[in-house]
Amino acid sequence: MLPNDQDNWRPVPTRLVQFDQVQQQEQGTKIRFLGCVQTYQGESATLLLSGSHAISSRATRLVHVNIEELLPSVNHELLQVGAWLNIVGYTRKAEPATSSLASKSGKHARRSNRLRTTVVDAIMIWTAGAIKLDDYSSAVRSYQATLPSG
Repeated sequence: MLPNDQDNWRPVPTRLVQFDQVQQQEQGTKIRFLGCVQTYQGESATLLLSGSHAISSRATRLVHVNIEELLPSVNHELLQVGAWLNIVGYTRKAEPATSSLASKSGKHARRSNRLRTTVVDAIMIWTAGAIKLDDYSSAVRSYQATLPSG
């Protein structure tokens, strides 16, 4: 089959991943994962999701989900803090953030943050409802164990 053969074209398969595996995915990978809404930034149409029940500004791992393409069909309940969502989308790496850090002498030095934030450009989102997170995580791990490695 030729790559440009439109008669035999098939969509890219979606990879089911745990929340903590999202940042490990290569740019452009189509993934599905579960996350909890921490905040919604309306000006950028971005959801900040965490992988735990705890709603906290101290969440250590956050995934930014761009929902701009979905806004016409997004129900406001999907944007509520604490809502659990299923996300399908493509990963990309955001530019490194630059932050000001205070030195011991009190002077501020600009230093580039070497960690890149993972952004998922959503193509589908829907509510996960009342989720049993431990059961869900176990099911995803079991499913991933059945996949061929490589």
